[in-house]
Amino acid sequence: MNENIGGHATVHHHLRTVAAERDDLDVRIIDVPPPTFLRKVAAVAVPGLARLDADLRSVRYQLAQSASVARQLPRWLAEAWPGERPDVVHLYTHNVGLLAGRLLREIPYVVTIDSTNAQSNLMHPAREPTRFSSWSTRAVRPFERRVYAQAHRVIANSAWCARSVREDYGIAAEKIEVVPMGVALPKLSRVGRGGRPLPRILFIGRTMERKGGYDLLEAHQRWLADRCELVLVTQDRVTPGRNVRVVDDIRPGDGRIGGLIAGSDLLVLPSRLDQWPNAVMEAMAYGVTPVVAAVGGMPEMVDNGRAGVVLPDRSLESIRDAVASLLDDPERRRRLGESARRRVEDYLDVRLTANRLFDQIRSAAEGLPN
Repeated sequence: MNENIGGHATVHHHLRTVAAERDDLDVRIIDVPPPTFLRKVAAVAVPGLARLDADLRSVRYQLAQSASVARQLPRWLAEAWPGERPDVVHLYTHNVGLLAGRLLREIPYVVTIDSTNAQSNLMHPAREPTRFSSWSTRAVRPFERRVYAQAHRVIANSAWCARSVREDYGIAAEKIEVVPMGVALPKLSRVGRGGRPLPRILFIGRTMERKGGYDLLEAHQRWLADRCELVLVTQDRVTPGRNVRVVDDIRPGDGRIGGLIAGSDLLVLPSRLDQWPNAVMEAMAYGVTPVVAAVGGMPEMVDNGRAGVVLPDRSLESIRDAVASLLDDPERRRRLGESARRRVEDYLDVRLTANRLFDQIRSAAEGLPN
């Protein structure tokens, strides 16, 4: 069961690929349909309260989605396995199961998450948290905790996420397993600058605000425009600046992003909020040094100073200094890129991570203990 938001489509593409290589599993992936008109209405902002983050908008959307899933899940399962039922269900993420408790009590299930609501409710893309933001967490906590408590296993994509499952929801550590969602490991080929006089800095983010793209753009235009080219891969409308190129027509699966990454010298993602972004791992897989914010699980990905650089704060000056230091030291940049590639080979290759997840799902199907 795929919640089908953000990078989930990419994750499930990888899972389909790896599942097809196993002869001990029969996997059917159900993508939750996009929001209907009624689900959108259920999550409409309340004037006045929305500005204070006190209108429980995220909770209303989550519960409306889960109610839709609970209503349709019996039919989906019947269509996937006519005349029988699955041995185990995998939920990605917990939100699809918030109101499906009655059915899920009858079938073993594993739930995978990249963040809990206690974390994500404080990571709003359009505004800073307020003193009312925690209301959303408290309102949904009983439903969310039940999903974790009844699961055979809770798979957290990062130690950052696992800590919240333990501390914010009281789930026993032995029920939780940290299994990162990895990426495909590409074959490396040497990509020269092709006559480019300047190093290339790459940013990948559908939304500039959420991923810190505007901060990077401002830092580049103030201090770095004469030293490097900035390529922004985004769907937002951005006015190009000096030595800035905007790529807005790349779509998942079109095969173009790999070439852009391979031809870059740095990936910079100073996100305001993020959990476990594929873009960072994809850059690492190509041997491109990442510079990331200290947000979500990203510090675990790059292991500051070993396979990339973690920004000390969100200031423009920190972005400038981190990028400038790597531009000044090509040898350090090369070493970090090579280390990043090895980290993906050893820890974040999707064939390793997906098989670890499938092993957990199979153990649930076989009734093995946590």
